[in-house]
Amino acid sequence: MFNLIKKDFLTLSKSKSDLIELLLMPLFLTAILGFALGDMIMSNVSIDAFDVGIVNNQNFAGDLNRLEEELLEDGLPEETTDEIISNAEDVDPSNMLIDLLEGENFEDLMIIHEFDEARTAQAAMDEGELSGLITIPERFSYDIWQSLYFDEEPNTALEVVGQGEGLVSSTILQSVVHSFADQYNLETSIALATDGQAELEEEDDRDYGGVTQLSVEEPVNAFQYYTVGMAMMFALSTASALASRAFKEKEQHVFGRIMLSGTTPMTYLSSKMISGTFITFVQLTILFIVSTLVFDIFDGKNAAFWMNMIYTTGLFSLAVGGITSLLTAISLYANDNTTVGFFSSFVSVLAFLGGSFTPVDQFSETLQQLGNWLPNGAAMTSYLQIFQGFSFQDVFPLMIRVAGAAMICLVVAIMIFPKRRLD
Repeated sequence: MFNLIKKDFLTLSKSKSDLIELLLMPLFLTAILGFALGDMIMSNVSIDAFDVGIVNNQNFAGDLNRLEEELLEDGLPEETTDEIISNAEDVDPSNMLIDLLEGENFEDLMIIHEFDEARTAQAAMDEGELSGLITIPERFSYDIWQSLYFDEEPNTALEVVGQGEGLVSSTILQSVVHSFADQYNLETSIALATDGQAELEEEDDRDYGGVTQLSVEEPVNAFQYYTVGMAMMFALSTASALASRAFKEKEQHVFGRIMLSGTTPMTYLSSKMISGTFITFVQLTILFIVSTLVFDIFDGKNAAFWMNMIYTTGLFSLAVGGITSLLTAISLYANDNTTVGFFSSFVSVLAFLGGSFTPVDQFSETLQQLGNWLPNGAAMTSYLQIFQGFSFQDVFPLMIRVAGAAMICLVVAIMIFPKRRLD
């Protein structure tokens, strides 16, 4: 087994593309996001309320009637059409966005002004009366409905303009609108996939702290946040990289030769899990050490802090190793690398839910709870709490979830992995 693990290390270390993706990209993105956003996400800096204009160019009633006519022409029963129209009004993105901005969550941050004409709103922008302007184009909601109910590609977008690049008000407005769009797309996709029957997880009564500012030490800064966030995201990419190489070994008959040498299938599968675990641990260690040297994010931490980091990193690495073994087992069992490719493309979704891009508790408590059940989300919350001075015992309930995910992946991988040599 040692030779198989050594082979995975050497093969990955000789791949420039994998090294760039797994080591340089997270550091590069950490630098960009850290310098671009500063401490805005995690700090308590007071920001004066700023004025935002909204221009709605839609004919909402006309678009709703048009949708109804198309549904009837498509042969849907009138009762079903009425239900869809009612749902369309409820999920109208333009009204939901306006309600969000005018709601109590942003009443101390934004003052919303609705304009009937774009010319008037633009004049207010030119005179400096507005810090930002949101323009809802014609047929915006209609195009969204078309994508939802007729599976057509949406060809519309909100126009968000600030007074200048780099201004806090412009950054906040862009971030809020983009976050709303991401959350809207996610929730509607889930609703459509489950025919509206998706049930949320029972709310966890225990308070894990989430991605919030704690009072034990100094608030987490942007470089600390994105160092962990990018590390969690690209650690998941390690699993898909190793599983993809395992499938190539099968295609190139390397797997068959390994089996002929007397190696058992379970030994091969175990080597993939151990390789995924060790490589991820080394990857995260390098990222944290380099980030400390370059961004000075862990300067002055004591030995207890580093021990807690090692424990957390080890358990999360074990989860990535479990995912590696599961992806390897699925790809070899199905004789297809599609699953690995799908997981690679799905990593960004897991990263978003886990809070790698921004604290998801700012959007929805439900998303925060969901993220804390994902291995990367639970590990990220644990890291952030450790930064705040909490011990490993404090984050142990979250890390149990990470260890549980590793065990589930390994058990499923063992169940489906081919028990004999593949051709």
